[in-house]
Amino acid sequence: MTDHAFASIPVPERQSKPRTRGLNMLIDWGMGLARQADTLESAGVCVDNAKIAGTIPRVMPRDVLERKLALYRAHGIAPMIGGLFVELAYMQGNCAKLFADALGAGFGALEVSDNLITYSPGEKARLIRACSDAGLKAYAEVGRKEGALDDAAFVADIANCLEAGAAGVYLEAYELFAQGETRTALIEEIGRRFPAEKIIYELPVVILPGVHREFKHRITSWLVRTLGTEVNLANIESDEIYITEIVRRGMAGDASHPQGAYRLAGFSAGEA
Repeated sequence: MTDHAFASIPVPERQSKPRTRGLNMLIDWGMGLARQADTLESAGVCVDNAKIAGTIPRVMPRDVLERKLALYRAHGIAPMIGGLFVELAYMQGNCAKLFADALGAGFGALEVSDNLITYSPGEKARLIRACSDAGLKAYAEVGRKEGALDDAAFVADIANCLEAGAAGVYLEAYELFAQGETRTALIEEIGRRFPAEKIIYELPVVILPGVHREFKHRITSWLVRTLGTEVNLANIESDEIYITEIVRRGMAGDASHPQGAYRLAGFSAGEA
């Protein structure tokens, strides 16, 4: 258990690491090692997984990458490779080499996505199984950064990935929250169909068109308010770790979270 100051002020409790619910995935755009060390020293207790974004692992010097991954592991954070790098290796016919290099560098997991490519029937499931057979934890991503799957296809893809043995499924934020609209019916269906601990909701990243910090914060608050304190969240920036944690506990400046600290203290939804 982590020791906190102000323990006399009650707030909603969270499961301690290693967590099985309420996971926070940090997105790492290649931050320097000193900044990473500072971030983890102060906020690593709130982080469960870290994704080295995109194809950055290919252009980062090996010694820097290995030190980065070791630092994550030392703080009980599982580092993973993002799906876009896996897609590149797949198109080259180099997935077996990618798996071997990932293990050699110190990764323990990777993401199987189909943002830029469309797999033939059964191929995504086969790739998930191949990743697991290679000794890596396989996560899947469902959804695309361009275009959209209909609700039935989205749900079917989640089921396919879990049946193939995916450790969890990341849901592409651009599918669920594009153009300022939230696909609430789809999110409700996902909540009914699948175990909450297997579903990780990606937050929109600011490098995508139309996404800004205020929008991302609003989506984070909506997910916590709708799905609860222990919803799994991904794509948290290094300077968003603590704000995400207080949003989870309903103590981030508004009383919208029904099980949050402000509401439990007696604030109404329109106060705080």
